[in-house]
Amino acid sequence: MQLKIIVFLCLVCTTSYAQNTFPESWLGNYKGDLNIYGVDSVKVKAKMNLDIQKTAKDSIFDWTITYEMKGKKDVRAYSLIVVDRAKGHFQIDEKNSIIIDGYLHNTNVFTSFFKVMTSYIVATYTKNEDGTLTFEIIAGKAEPVSTTGNTKLKAENIPEVNTYPVNGRQKAVLKRVK
Repeated sequence: MQLKIIVFLCLVCTTSYAQNTFPESWLGNYKGDLNIYGVDSVKVKAKMNLDIQKTAKDSIFDWTITYEMKGKKDVRAYSLIVVDRAKGHFQIDEKNSIIIDGYLHNTNVFTSFFKVMTSYIVATYTKNEDGTLTFEIIAGKAEPVSTTGNTKLKAENIPEVNTYPVNGRQKAVLKRVK
């Protein structure tokens, strides 16, 4: 029993520490190659930068993503807003009326899940032990490809489950630049 309490307290302390150091412990400029996948291979490659910096306010950080493809730069100067550190709740303000909620989990994974037009998107940023950040996007159509369940099996009510087609995947490993 005492061991369970100690393990629980360690998990709470670790999570709290990580949430209190995000995004501060992630500050810096990261660069890498973004791979955009097709069904069987990388279809498009682009250079990607992520620059995370402090601002004058403790609860707002610059979160600037730059994509470079075929010599053209696409700069997305967003803000990361601390909503509730204890709950790991943050927001990415795209500064165009779009604000996307994101959540810090597992002490090193920042995730947002949203729907835009007809697609669901899951975006994750993972801080790795070697100091790199892994950025991943999974996108899928918001229309289910199948619906199963929604039945009773013996005494158990089986819920309805919708599955969705995944039609996009992107990944970049970003290394910190001094």
